[in-house]
Amino acid sequence: MARYNIELRTESRVSETLQVEKADLTELRIEVARFVGDLLKDHANQIWIDEDWRVDVTDQTGLILYVMQITATNSAATAPLRR
Repeated sequence: MARYNIELRTESRVSETLQVEKADLTELRIEVARFVGDLLKDHANQIWIDEDWRVDVTDQTGLILYVMQITATNSAATAPLRR
């Protein structure tokens, strides 16, 4: 099995790194999707503060294999009024 790193990045820091071993890239992509789902469930309030999250998936050499970007924005209906 190969080893991979799943890292959560915000604008200012790397918040969380998870090391996993998976038999193939399909298993890896499923693990990343679960990681992101748990992340949103467990830290739902934080995404509205940070607004932009990026999840990088790298192999043992640091080569980026996958990137998931999560962005939270207000629409015009909920954005604060600017004066």
